Amino acid sequence: MSESAIKVPVRDEQTGGGRSVLRRLLQVDEIGVIGALVLLIVLLSLTAGDKFLTAQNFINVSRQASYVGIMAVGMVFVIAMGDIDLSVGSIWMLSSVMMAIALRDNYHILIAVAVCMIVATLCGLVNGALSVALGIPTIIVTLGTLSLYRGLGLVVTNASPVSGYNLETWFFTWIGGRDPVFGVWISVWAMLIVGVCGWILFNHTPFGRRVQAIGSNRQAALFSGIRIARTRILVMTLMGFIVGIAAVVALAFNRNGSPTVGVGTELGVIAATIIGGTALSGGSGSVLGAILGALIIALIQNGLALLAVPPAWSTAVTGIVIIVAVTLDYLIKRRA
Repeated sequence: MSESAIKVPVRDEQTGGGRSVLRRLLQVDEIGVIGALVLLIVLLSLTAGDKFLTAQNFINVSRQASYVGIMAVGMVFVIAMGDIDLSVGSIWMLSSVMMAIALRDNYHILIAVAVCMIVATLCGLVNGALSVALGIPTIIVTLGTLSLYRGLGLVVTNASPVSGYNLETWFFTWIGGRDPVFGVWISVWAMLIVGVCGWILFNHTPFGRRVQAIGSNRQAALFSGIRIARTRILVMTLMGFIVGIAAVVALAFNRNGSPTVGVGTELGVIAATIIGGTALSGGSGSVLGAILGALIIALIQNGLALLAVPPAWSTAVTGIVIIVAVTLDYLIKRRA
């Protein structure tokens, strides 16, 4: 074999290697949402100017995104399975005020945290069990429990914020501390930890594969031996558990159990999940994309505030974002 014959594949491999790197980059599931995030940052930099381009502003945006980002990790599993949970905001409120009541009644902080997590997890379990037992779509069940859980929260609080507990404990001074740790809020650290755990569970475990199989083709999943009812209940329970985590870190920062917390949060969580690339039709999803989607929503809200746009428009913009995201998801799936 001649020397030139040996060199040709080496040159092709180098050229192909460069192209393959670019090809792999363009095939990254989150490349679209990353591009949208960068474009949004550039746009706000040009319109909001120096008020936007500050370290403190980015720190605040990350904190604002963290609660929605945490819950969006759980919503990835729900939507990828072909369901939607509309009750996450109400679960957040109910578990948060129950924790605040435990603190007010002088229970140990760890017991109060346990109360919050148990209440949130049980709410998720009830959602899943009702949907499976009654054969009703989860979106219908959670439309009802949205009002049920919030109503229970209003009853136990008499529609008033819960306070009157010691704010000098390590929970409020560290978990809810107003000073970032290594430049990052504790709630953001919590979002990152939940995100890593959710990414592993969704992409690298049999459970995650079962969730995606159910969302892709429920009948085929049934024939393959997947226990659909149990998996659906587990996913909804997991959603409740993750909402509990968000409720704990939010209460630590806000320092009171407000019966108004979480109103409309479900829209932001669903929007972040869909923007991040989770297919509304089910079968696929992206945990990283959902977190990036939460950042996009927080940046939009932050930009509107810096531009002195009335707060009422924030809700309208969230609705527009959901419509655009759902439309794009539909068009992409139709072309595929």
